[in-house]
Amino acid sequence: MKIKHLIAAFLLLSLLLCLCACGAKYRDDVPMNRFTALIDARMGGSELAEMNSGYISGAMHLDPNSFGGYVVKLNAKGVNIDEYGVFRAPENGKVSDVKDAIEGYLKLRRDTWMKEYMPEEKPKLDSAEVKVYGNYVLYVIAADDVRSAVYEDVEKLLKK
Repeated sequence: MKIKHLIAAFLLLSLLLCLCACGAKYRDDVPMNRFTALIDARMGGSELAEMNSGYISGAMHLDPNSFGGYVVKLNAKGVNIDEYGVFRAPENGKVSDVKDAIEGYLKLRRDTWMKEYMPEEKPKLDSAEVKVYGNYVLYVIAADDVRSAVYEDVEKLLKK
């Protein structure tokens, strides 16, 4: 009787693993300029400035060399904190490490927020989240509707 249960459990586990493996597959060959064109259109690209490696290492406390590619843009002209970043996991790296690094950045932003600095913008930061699409990690600091639209657009771009 125990052998039958063991076999049944093994078959069930095998089935579950197969179903998980058949889940969403994402492209991993999308150049960063495709992301910027897509996301800038949703977030008002003329207001967004692309950040260089000095910003990534200095303000974000991230090692730019630990990614297979990245783009970070933030509002440099307007009076809002809109910002996004797309990071590609390195070839020999783990996407979970990239996700952890970006979550650490968002935590840093939240921990260092000054209450008196544009309090109406704080909900954007509070609701920012990190999404993983295959080898890409994305964060968006924006109004809820804009953030949701960006995530949907990126999902469509990357789906095989």
